Amino acid sequence: MFKTCCGDCGECWYVGNPRTCTCPDETTKRTWVGLTKEEIAEFDTWHDNREEEVGWCNPSEIVAYIEAKLRSKNT
Repeated sequence: MFKTCCGDCGECWYVGNPRTCTCPDETTKRTWVGLTKEEIAEFDTWHDNREEEVGWCNPSEIVAYIEAKLRSKNT
């Protein structure tokens, strides 16, 4: 049987068995990526154009725009 070991604490377990250490899984450790100043300026342009197009901008459209931009950077 083969063993897998945790890169943080060194504890080992047999492949196919659940993890036995309490360290967070390495695959879940990610650094959050926010919006840059340029992307925020891009949003301002989008927002201004949207308001000119329809006369106002629905808050849910704003949230959807920002959410899509952040999702694309963090997946």
